[in-house]
Amino acid sequence: MRDKASLLPWLAVNRPITITVTLAAIIVLGIIAYLKIPIELLPSGFNPPYLGVWVSYPNANPQEVEEQITRPMEEQLRTIPGITKINTFSNSNGCWAWLEFSRKTNMDVAYDQLRDRMERARATFPDDFQRYFLRRFGRNDTPIIFLSVTFPPEVEDPYFVVDQFVKRPIERIDGVGNIEIWGADEKSIQILIDQDKVKAYRLNMYQIISELRRDNFALSSGWVYEGGRKFLVRSVGRFKSIDEIRKLPINKYGLRLGDIAEVRYAVEKRSWTQRINGRPGLLLGIYKESLANSVELSHKLEDLLEKEILTRPEMRHADVEFLFVQGKMIEDSIDNLMDTAIWGGIFAILILLFFLRNIRMTFIMMISIPLSILISLMVIYFIGWSLNVIIMVGLMISVGMVVDNAIVVLENIYHRRTEGLTSRKASILGASEVNLAIVMATLTTIAVFVPMILIDDGGVGMTFYMQRIGLPVIFSLLASLFVALVLIPLATTKLGGKKQAEENRIITRTKEGYTRLLDKLLNRRLDLVIVVIGLFWITFAVLIPQTPKSDQQSGNISDIWLIFDLPNHLTTDEANAYFKSVEDTIFAHSTEYDIKAVDTGFRRGLGRIRIYLNPPPKEQWFNTVYRWILSAIGKKGNIRMGRDEVLADIQKRIPKKPGVTLRTSWRGGEIGEEGVVSIMLFGDDTNKLAELAKEVERRMRLLPEVISVETDRESGADEIRITMDRDIATRNNINPDQVAYTVMYAVRGITLPKFQSTNKEIEMRIQLQEADRENLQQLKNMTFTNRQGRPIPLSAIASFGIEKGFGEISRENGKTYLQIKAKTLMEDIPKISAQIDQIMKDFPLPVGYRWEKGARFSRFAQQNQSFTSAIILSVIFVYILMAILFESLVLPLSIMLAIPLALFGAYLALFVTKTPQDMMAGIGIVILIGVVVNNGIVLIDMINRRRREGYGRRDAILDAAKNRFRPILMTSFTTIGGLIPMAIGSANLFGFPYAPMGRALIGGLLTGTFLTLLVVPLFYTLFDDLAIFLTNLYRWFRKPAAADGEVPLSTREG
Repeated sequence: MRDKASLLPWLAVNRPITITVTLAAIIVLGIIAYLKIPIELLPSGFNPPYLGVWVSYPNANPQEVEEQITRPMEEQLRTIPGITKINTFSNSNGCWAWLEFSRKTNMDVAYDQLRDRMERARATFPDDFQRYFLRRFGRNDTPIIFLSVTFPPEVEDPYFVVDQFVKRPIERIDGVGNIEIWGADEKSIQILIDQDKVKAYRLNMYQIISELRRDNFALSSGWVYEGGRKFLVRSVGRFKSIDEIRKLPINKYGLRLGDIAEVRYAVEKRSWTQRINGRPGLLLGIYKESLANSVELSHKLEDLLEKEILTRPEMRHADVEFLFVQGKMIEDSIDNLMDTAIWGGIFAILILLFFLRNIRMTFIMMISIPLSILISLMVIYFIGWSLNVIIMVGLMISVGMVVDNAIVVLENIYHRRTEGLTSRKASILGASEVNLAIVMATLTTIAVFVPMILIDDGGVGMTFYMQRIGLPVIFSLLASLFVALVLIPLATTKLGGKKQAEENRIITRTKEGYTRLLDKLLNRRLDLVIVVIGLFWITFAVLIPQTPKSDQQSGNISDIWLIFDLPNHLTTDEANAYFKSVEDTIFAHSTEYDIKAVDTGFRRGLGRIRIYLNPPPKEQWFNTVYRWILSAIGKKGNIRMGRDEVLADIQKRIPKKPGVTLRTSWRGGEIGEEGVVSIMLFGDDTNKLAELAKEVERRMRLLPEVISVETDRESGADEIRITMDRDIATRNNINPDQVAYTVMYAVRGITLPKFQSTNKEIEMRIQLQEADRENLQQLKNMTFTNRQGRPIPLSAIASFGIEKGFGEISRENGKTYLQIKAKTLMEDIPKISAQIDQIMKDFPLPVGYRWEKGARFSRFAQQNQSFTSAIILSVIFVYILMAILFESLVLPLSIMLAIPLALFGAYLALFVTKTPQDMMAGIGIVILIGVVVNNGIVLIDMINRRRREGYGRRDAILDAAKNRFRPILMTSFTTIGGLIPMAIGSANLFGFPYAPMGRALIGGLLTGTFLTLLVVPLFYTLFDDLAIFLTNLYRWFRKPAAADGEVPLSTREG
């Protein structure tokens, strides 16, 4: 018996103590791993091939930023190795650069090289340039906590209070990496020039500013040697007090700076107004160190806030609220996924009980689920991974699949017992017979994850996250293989009882009807072939093209962004009144919307409101079903409004104002504006691009379901253009360059060398006082003293004009482009793409100009290409494994037909439920390829074994179909049962719901299972006939004498 038995079943039956102790040790290690494994939101190790640079240059216009900041910076950035694309966006506050690298680039090295290039570039920036910021895009580069802090009006310096009594205590906590504060500025020294006094004293403002920049310095002057020692010479001329700044001499007649300017230490008036819940407030973003645990750190910060920060007397009037806590989000997400997995396990167990009608064996099967998951968790822990939502998705998928191997083994063991074998022999032989089949079936499921791990996804992260989803599934399936070959033989020997429970009558009758139907269909093979061809046509010609393809989120994210484009004639007071009315509208329905906080910010031309919703209450799958039922009968019930419903209701209620346009986006545009598609026009002349954009805008309005169309130019401010007449300036002995710099310094202001106080550096700025720079007439009256001491007004040497400026100037790889954006309700990206191609057909363009669709389309194309490649490679790998199993190139083709039949069900499920094919649905379809062939493998394997035992082909098919009917249904329905909570529930990953994955898998498994039972045996006969024909044809050409020995399986009659 040992020579026919596989090692693991033989050990399980003959060494029960050894196996029992081994399983107990595995359980203990698994529990320890579960208790000690770190919990995170996302897995570590993913470094997206992107870097960002923000160069701050406030109060400029986009053209100025492009010329003085963007272009010099681009010249340096192009020299970084591995860079594939540079996108820059110049606006009135500075320049944002987005750098894309090849996938194999070491991002740590790239980051260091980026810093080096920026240091080189800053030498060419304007003198009043302040600083730049580098940004990575890893998981540790976003805040794990957002805090809001609001104070009553009597608090004079909110920034100081927050910095001293909130920020600094938090910085002391181990694991805190960085803290950023938004909404208020530190106090600075402001020198505000009075233009009338400058005129009265006949002063030159350019010389005043230049003098101030020279008088506050600390410069290295080189090295000197004295007595054999080397000394650094440092010239110091810094101001020692604010009063010393006021007393700075301006001319030789004793005039002081304080005589012509106000020098004060105060918070500069901000152009950006920010409120939290209608009150002036600040936001704190708290970042963690790379190795810190988000959940533990979040708990520490919550304790610190409650026990120390809020108890201080300086904070007694402050209102502090957690707007976002990543640790809480992690715990809720994992709890949600855990509940989904548990309910899936319960469904799988109930299905097993229905089929087995044996509580003891159902209990053994039930144990195989957590045991396999524990083994997987143990492996995950020991390889150094964390437990996160991506890992949990993989484990959730595994729940219904880990019993498949056990079912096949159990069924074959009981089949052998019905033939009269003892429980020991039946357990060993039954498990050994299907050993190779379940190994290959497991490997085919594992094989589909290999291409998803290997393909180049263009840096979008699919490869990384598919590895993190796929490996837990692989670990669980390998564990289930071990459990099936060890636990099941042992359990059936010790606990299986003397006889098998009587089969369910429903299953018995269904099996008999199936066998009769298959017997008849084997005589009408052509009819079934025609049906299969028809299903193929419906799948590839109807269902797949008609299923919408989406790339955007549709889940419930707990915040809403409202972005307002304001007309430039709207004053700050008018904007403030408008946003107050919007806030009042939102607050009036805060209970209905279940709002946690409202963060409002605006400046001239732009505003935004971020609405933080309370996290949705924990919801089980049956709550979703209940909501569906209420909706179907026309009742709403006491159900919390979803994010989309809240957004739609707010859009209806928001007060309308002429010239104000509203846009909405997910998380402020980090993922992209909702429903926005774009066309980019490339060329050298920005004004020419603006002319072409008008025609593109007209054409884009022809797109179906378009709500609005806008260009980058529309969001630009009205600009005063000053054109200097150099001839007149020269005749008046005025230096035109000095005039240009003086206007820039006076109106926009300039940063002087920092003031060195006793414990910190304080920023110093100089500009005209606000009363002298409020309108165009004051600008015209600005005077410049010529060499003869005569004042010359700016209006005498320059002309003025008002033009529509660009809100932003965009460039890609050094080429200027203008973006035209359309907001549409249509989600189907391929259809939108085809319609854009149609409306842009025959669009006339000058030489050197071109158009292309926006980045959303290229990302979708990359994702779709990766998805297609993954499917093709998965099919190839599955075929190779089956060819190895059956030692045939032809017979696996009969099983491969289950794949398109499963696709029919997957796309039918998506189509019927009106579920777009998104990233999650795509992952489900790829996984389906490896799962759906498993039933065909065990069926064909048994047919071949029966034929080797002497059965004719037809008898072997009918006997195998009869004996494999129940285990095939059991494996399929337990997997489906495990997926039901996923397909119905509301669990999601950053707005991408898991439901499409569950629906695609369930639909594919349903059609794949039932059609496999009929189609695979039929096509087995067809391909077997083909193999016989090819073999005979080959022999006819070779004409060798027939060799003695066993006739090949495919040539046997039957």
